[in-house]
Parts: sequence; structure tokens; C-alpha cells
Amino acid sequence: MANLINATPLYNFLKYCNMSSLDKKILDCGAGGKNPPLSLFYEHGYEVYGIEVCAEQIERAKAFSEQSKCNLNIMEGDMTAIPFDENTFSFLYSYNTSVHMKKKSFQSAVSEFHRVLKHGGLCYLNFLNSDCDTFKSGEDNGSGEIKVTEDGVDTLFSHYTLQEVEELIIRFEVIYEEKKTIKRNINGEEVRSGYYDFILKKI
Repeated sequence: MANLINATPLYNFLKYCNMSSLDKKILDCGAGGKNPPLSLFYEHGYEVYGIEVCAEQIERAKAFSEQSKCNLNIMEGDMTAIPFDENTFSFLYSYNTSVHMKKKSFQSAVSEFHRVLKHGGLCYLNFLNSDCDTFKSGEDNGSGEIKVTEDGVDTLFSHYTLQEVEELIIRFEVIYEEKKTIKRNINGEEVRSGYYDFILKKI
């Protein structure tokens, strides 16, 4: 249905979700875009929901859903105040959203992730680390939150230390952890990105 090559960590998360005995109900926080990863879980029989703050990204996701004839239930919503009751979802992921959010805001989001997950539910999160080219290309005030100007537009990149991540996810049990570096060729230039990937369990 979809070309999910840029969301390959979610295939690993799907494997863990499939091994769970909980019902197949999942939430994507930051679900918009022209190629929404929720379609992967839809294809595997999950009851899918998504929230997204950007109206343009929601419209792109709706266009995909109409073309693919699938209902991904993507709606307007802020992950720092998720519009669902506590203990609603068995699974939740937020793919690449910490990258462009202020750390304080993402801390609020992680509290919301914990709230809406069922006991024993699984959560996938990823974070940029200092192995990124973006960490060296902008001004850092010591927070790891760096604004990079590209084509006259300022973009925020939030980089985390492992200690920061561990403090952020302290209410969860870590069941999968990976540090990785990705190198890509973009317009003839090598671009390096470093990530921490986590699969967490609500305890």
C-alpha cells in the first residue's frame, strides 16, 4: 500500500506489537503526511488512530487514505494534550516527532503517552543524538536545541544525551534500545544523523 522505507524502525515495533496479547489498537502521535506509517498497522489488522497538529499534513494523509481506500482515523490533536481517555491504547508511537519539538514540550507529550496507554502497552520513540551533522551546524545554548537555517528558514533540531532520554522515560520499562548512525546522500552531499531508538512498556 505504502512506501515505508523511511519508517523502517516501525517494522521492528510492529514485530513487538504482534507478540503482545493486548488488543490491536494503536495511536500515532504526529500522524500526518503524504505517506502515513499508520497504513502499515492498518494492513496488519490494527484498529488505527492518529493525531496531528498541522492541518496541511492532515489533508495529505486524508488524500492518501482516499487513494488507498483505507480509513486511518487521523484527526487534529496535540500530543501534549491527547484527546483520548487514559488506558485507551495498547500501542502508541511517535516517529521523529521529538526531533523538531522543544524538550519541555516533548516531556509533556511523554506523560500523555503514558496516560493513554494500557497497562503493559508498548510505545516506540526515537531521539536525535549529538552524532548528527545538525548538532554541529547551528548555535547551541547548552540545551541541545539547535536552530538550523536552510533556504532562509529556521528549523529546530532537538538533540538528546542518553541520560536525558533515560530521565524522560523513567516511568516505562525499556524492552528495546538501539543507538545508530545513518548516512544519506542528499543532492551529492553526505548527511549524517544519529538516533536513539526505544521500545517501552507501561508498567
